[in-house]
Amino acid sequence: MHISGENMTYSIKEIADLACVTTRTIRYYDQIGLLSPVSIGDNGYRKYDTDCLLRLQQILFFRELDVSLKNIEIFLNQPDFLLRNSLEKHRLSLEKKVKRLKTLIRTINTTLEMLNGEKKMTEKEYFNGINESQYEDEVKERWGVTAHYKESSQKWASYSKKQKDMIKKIGRNLTIQMVGKDETTTVDDPDVQKAVSEYFAYLNKYFYGCDVEFFRGLSDMWVSDVRFAVNYERIREGGAVFIRQAVHYFCDNHS
Repeated sequence: MHISGENMTYSIKEIADLACVTTRTIRYYDQIGLLSPVSIGDNGYRKYDTDCLLRLQQILFFRELDVSLKNIEIFLNQPDFLLRNSLEKHRLSLEKKVKRLKTLIRTINTTLEMLNGEKKMTEKEYFNGINESQYEDEVKERWGVTAHYKESSQKWASYSKKQKDMIKKIGRNLTIQMVGKDETTTVDDPDVQKAVSEYFAYLNKYFYGCDVEFFRGLSDMWVSDVRFAVNYERIREGGAVFIRQAVHYFCDNHS
């Protein structure tokens, strides 16, 4: 293995050993256009450099967050993809994941102790670490304590459980419609634009006052942050980028 200089190169076995994956995995990543060698010699030997190591690291971080290979390719190939920003987001996601898992382990241990008659549990302790609003802190960190965030929090707190379930259902249905039926759908499709318009009204009605420029920025966040983008990619491959383009088209025509 080469260990000096900026022009270090690695064989396929070396890079596979470093990442604790198989050479077959590295070859597969090349086949699907996710990780290509910098060169292939006449003898068929593949060579990888430090940039390849960093890209492989990104792939494996995304995999750690349960992102599919198809979605990883979309994120890594975005024109505005920034390695440093991505690493910071990975760190934040993993730190939150570790914190939540530690809480869940404590809840399990406490429950076992209760079942063994060693201690009592309060009703609230039964659900420590189990929280449907696990993304709330992430949203707050992105928005800060803004008027939008305050208004959204106040409105959401005022709804009954039945109302919240209804609002979530409306949001899910509109999201599916905004993403489009398949990859042949265009952003100016009347059904797509109708759904985008209704989602814009949905945000204003149930969450916060939202103008078109804020809506545009919101759609950018849905794509730039993998934790949000995955929700659209689960509906349809390429859904995250498509929904941003659809929202931008709507904003361009309603500014």
